[in-house]
Amino acid sequence: MSTTIPETYPDPEYEAAHQATYERIPRYPITPVLPPGITHEVWTKAIQAFISVLGMDAVLIDSALFDYIDPYDLHEASSTASSESANENSQNSNKRKIPSAAVCPSSTDQLSAILKIANEYTIPLWTFSRGKNLGYGGPAPRVNGSVALDLHRMNKIIEVNDQFHYAVVEPGVTFIDLYRYCVDHGKKVWPSTASLGWGSVMGNTLDRGTGFGALFTHHQFIAGLEVMLASGDLVRTGQWGITANDSPTAFLSKFTYGPSIEGLFLQSNLGVVTKMSIWLQPQPQAFMSCSFSMPFFDDLEVMVDAFGEMRRNGTIPSCVWFTSLIETLCIAGRREDYWKGEGPIPDWRLEELRLETGYGHWYARFGLYGPKRVVEAQFEEIKDVLAKKAPTGTISGTLYADETGVDAAKVPVEHGSMFVGVPQLWSLPLINWPIPKSKTDGKAAHGDYAPVIPSSGKLVMEWMRKSKPICEENGVELMADFFMHERHVVLMNMFTWDQTDPVQKQNIKKLYYGLHEVAKERGYGMYRAHVNHMDLIAGLNDFNGHAYNRFVEKIKDTLDPNGILSPGKQGIWPSGFRHLREDQEYDG
Repeated sequence: MSTTIPETYPDPEYEAAHQATYERIPRYPITPVLPPGITHEVWTKAIQAFISVLGMDAVLIDSALFDYIDPYDLHEASSTASSESANENSQNSNKRKIPSAAVCPSSTDQLSAILKIANEYTIPLWTFSRGKNLGYGGPAPRVNGSVALDLHRMNKIIEVNDQFHYAVVEPGVTFIDLYRYCVDHGKKVWPSTASLGWGSVMGNTLDRGTGFGALFTHHQFIAGLEVMLASGDLVRTGQWGITANDSPTAFLSKFTYGPSIEGLFLQSNLGVVTKMSIWLQPQPQAFMSCSFSMPFFDDLEVMVDAFGEMRRNGTIPSCVWFTSLIETLCIAGRREDYWKGEGPIPDWRLEELRLETGYGHWYARFGLYGPKRVVEAQFEEIKDVLAKKAPTGTISGTLYADETGVDAAKVPVEHGSMFVGVPQLWSLPLINWPIPKSKTDGKAAHGDYAPVIPSSGKLVMEWMRKSKPICEENGVELMADFFMHERHVVLMNMFTWDQTDPVQKQNIKKLYYGLHEVAKERGYGMYRAHVNHMDLIAGLNDFNGHAYNRFVEKIKDTLDPNGILSPGKQGIWPSGFRHLREDQEYDG
């Protein structure tokens, strides 16, 4: 068993960013914890069985588990579970989520053997691809003592097809991996990328993550999954399940004969996805980098309605990303660079900063892609609509065109980056926002509350007005951005804090539950949930006595009778673990 943390990324920049995120000598050391109900004797046998399959270096314990806890934990000072067993009481009282070990398979054969061992000893596994779902717990398990099932060594790019524009990847393939593969092999495609390039393409897609380009709703462009069930059985979905002639339409059609089951594996614990096909954007003849800004806080209502209509009628067929003045400032500096007083920056100072910098209070950023004449016509139509509906705003568009296809790498960062599928680590500095530069022992952390809201200017503006005082009462600015889909927005109420400051940590807890109460009153569900809040958010779906959860848990018990796959994920509990479900309310 290894107690040494292995290198996670071959790229030095990405590995350095990873190590800076995780504390290799944490302020609160990890206390060893066992899987629930497992004795030391049984645990020793299980560990030896894992080693016999994977080897010593791919089974991690003790100090090597620093990479498998939440690097932004609000509960790191809480007592840890007993080293004898993670019993029922400690599971529900200990908010700090800690695995008992980590296993890192490199093939489906190894994965199948791991599942067999987990079934034999009834050991829960917590599955993830790269563990970069930061702000939501990262790689930390829902159930203390789970074994972290880390799939990052399953990292093959199986195919990138630039005739039909798709890729087939394993779980460990990152956005930067896929991008560099396409560049190195001269592929005429633009993969969509999330805001940070270190995450897994598959992990982001299965968690319904988003990118920034034409195919930004990643999960809507899945065209075939290979899934290993808890039994070790492999299933392929869609046309990929046809073996004759390797099914020429395997990755070209999203549909199958009979019920489509891909959705069962999104934000799911019903299986382990081992391969995924995802459609990519053809390298366009023209790309236009577009932005639109308006000066005042209350202008957002007009902006949302104008852009919402254009998203629904197809005038803008790609992602529109809305950001606030605070987010613009936090990328460039820290709070102390703009405000020397106590607490969050007051409105009067924000207005001064807006005038000093020339920034708008709200920005909408988007790209247009396709034939040059089509892109130019789209932009002219957009300008006409905004001139009528939002005349005090400012629009800009910069066109890049090439008959043979625009080279994404040649588009300047300020116009391209994630909008042309070039992965970056550009947004990492924003989490340092609240920490004075003189405080060398501070530890930056971030989280968010992300409700799904109708694409209505009135309702989005109402959310901002309700959430702004809740943020400010708890010491943070309204740091909000959102992704506009056709009929709804996914709104990210971002918050950052100093993890070494107990007052800030307590305020962040109050902030989260304050925002939750506003969402609950309005019937807004959440885009994702932190591992500590999964039952809380699942509880919102309460129609007919939580019929949705009951339905999925019936499937769970059939496919995973021993409950070994990620128990509690998204509030879905197998029968043997349902006593751990929490009726969560703010506990102060």
